[in-house]
Amino acid sequence: MIFFRAGARSSRCTPALLFFNACGSFLLLVSLSTRVGSVTGSGLLAGAVLSAPWLPALLLAAPLNRLLARHAPERLVRIAEAASLLLTAAALAVPGGALLGAATGLVVARGFFEAVTRSATSVVLRGTVHKELLDRANTYAEIGKLTGVSVGAALAGPAASVLSPRGLIALNVATLALSALLARALPSATGAAGESAASPARSGARLRVEDPVVRRLFVRFLLVAFWQGFHTVAVTVIPLRLLDGGTRLVGVFVAASAVAVFAGSLAALPAQRYLDHVPSAVWLVLPMAPLLAAVLAAVLAASTVPTLVLYAVFLMLFELAFVHCNNRLLAAASARELPSVVTLRATLLPSGVAVSILVMGALSDLAGPVPAVLVVVVTTLAVSAATSGSRQTRRSPVPDA
Repeated sequence: MIFFRAGARSSRCTPALLFFNACGSFLLLVSLSTRVGSVTGSGLLAGAVLSAPWLPALLLAAPLNRLLARHAPERLVRIAEAASLLLTAAALAVPGGALLGAATGLVVARGFFEAVTRSATSVVLRGTVHKELLDRANTYAEIGKLTGVSVGAALAGPAASVLSPRGLIALNVATLALSALLARALPSATGAAGESAASPARSGARLRVEDPVVRRLFVRFLLVAFWQGFHTVAVTVIPLRLLDGGTRLVGVFVAASAVAVFAGSLAALPAQRYLDHVPSAVWLVLPMAPLLAAVLAAVLAASTVPTLVLYAVFLMLFELAFVHCNNRLLAAASARELPSVVTLRATLLPSGVAVSILVMGALSDLAGPVPAVLVVVVTTLAVSAATSGSRQTRRSPVPDA
């Protein structure tokens, strides 16, 4: 049986909840972005729509932290999913001429509620699953979310071709109804783990992380965000500039990348028994070898297939590193600091990706993709060395930081 003896209810509900939440959200988001781009002819506006849901979480980080510190996380998930459902259903009543603008405003407004769901479900798992099973529970949750993102993005094209904007919103209402029902099935976060991470008496409302081990883990987690930003640029630059391909080759790279990331998340499940027995720095440095090999294959041989395969291996190892860093971060945080950790994770990760996209995009334009790859490798080695401190602290349940 793949689910857990302790916290089985939350470990079943959470991946499914995150799947339906992400699937409907990304289906609407990608379809809306495509429509805005085609109507306005602006790639900037289309990209702005894609990044719009992250903005409320960034601006409202402090309120999100206070909510997580003072209220039961399972109740917050229920309220967030119900609010998203009501807002989306209300958008169906908007007249046709204003529907596109209303849908754009909808994805912005829902961004905060989605950040609440992502953060609070992590707290629910921490409070309901035994410590020795927490990594596996968090990995299932990551697979559920990533599967929802992949399925939603894949369905966006076919759905947008046969459904009107109102039909897309109605489809999102259906997925939100399912996630809202699953949210009602979440158990109290004071169950099997024996601690209430949301107890006001034990959790502070300050957005601060003081544990040095958790700080180092956070820096490593943000390194993975840096990789994500690089990948967003590289998946276009490598086929166009290093392989002299066209848009069709870019499409092949994008599709192969999505499969590789998803395969990496699935591989993280059987790899759980090994992830914690190897120093974290190994998982950070390991993806650099296939990345460098992919660039060499493109530069020296201009060979598409080896470049694509090696780049896919890089992405699989990248996803393994993400799962490892995410699990270590959530496991190492004390009950008092957990609200701050999940809040910062929900806000700093997209910020790190956005900054990385800007920096790596500018570097690729000015100096070329090869120097950009070298910056990624050097940054990874520097972060790995700088965060290799003491192996554990009194509070940290993890042996390696």
